[in-house]
Amino acid sequence: MTHTMEVSEQTGRMHLDPRTKLIVLFAFSIVVMIDITDGPASVVRTIMTFVPVALVVAEGRYHIGVWFTVLYILSAWMMHINANEIGGVIGMLILFLASIVMQFAPLMIAVWYCISTTKISEFMAAMNRMHLPQGLTISMAVMMRFFPTLREEYLAIRDAMKMRGIQFGKGNPLKAIEYRLIPLLFSSVNIGDELSAAAITRGLGAPIRRTNVCQIGFHALDWILIVFLLILTGLYLCFSMQKGVIIA
Repeated sequence: MTHTMEVSEQTGRMHLDPRTKLIVLFAFSIVVMIDITDGPASVVRTIMTFVPVALVVAEGRYHIGVWFTVLYILSAWMMHINANEIGGVIGMLILFLASIVMQFAPLMIAVWYCISTTKISEFMAAMNRMHLPQGLTISMAVMMRFFPTLREEYLAIRDAMKMRGIQFGKGNPLKAIEYRLIPLLFSSVNIGDELSAAAITRGLGAPIRRTNVCQIGFHALDWILIVFLLILTGLYLCFSMQKGVIIA
C-alpha cells in the first residue's frame, strides 16, 4: 500500500493557521494538567472544553460534536450521582470513566482536529516561520502522518479478517487479537520506514532554506480564537491559583 505525507484537501468552511492550532493544543494541555471540578474555574473549563467541539462541527463533523456533548453531559451526571449516592468499587469505576471523558476527551478531539485539517506543507511552512530546528519539525511531520496511516492499516486488516470470518465475539477471541495486532505491528514498522523515506525524498533534511507554495498567515478568525483562548487560559490559571492548585 502506498502511503503519502499529505493530508486530504480541507472540506470545512474555515481555515486556521497551523500556529493557531498549536496554541489550541497548548491551551488544552494546561487544562489537562489542572483538574478543577468546582467554582469559577470549572465554568471556564467547561467553556474551553467545547472550543474543539465547535471547531470540529465547523468542519462538518456534526456527529462528533453530538456524541461528545451527550457523553460529556452523561459523565457530569454520573460524577454527580457518584458523589452523592454510589460508593464502593462500582462508584470508583464510574468516577474513573467519567473523569477520563471530561478531562482527556477534549484534548483528543483537539489533537484529531489539528492533524486531520492540517496539510504537511502548511505545517512545515508554519514551523519554518517559527524558526524551529529541522530535526524537531521533521519528527513532528512524520508523527502527524503516522497515526492516520496506522488507522488506515488497521481498517484494512480488519476488513481482511472479516473476509476470513475472524471477528471479535466469534470463535477464539485470543486468535482474533493475534490476527489483528501482529500484522498491525509489522505494518507500523513499514509505515515508519516509508514515511521517513518520503521525508528524505522531499528534501526535508536538506541544509537549505525550504520554499512553500502554500499560503499561510493569521487572519481575523485566527486572532479572535487566539485572544479568546488566551483570556480563558489566563482566567483558568488565576482561578486555579486562588484555590491553591499548583501545576505539577
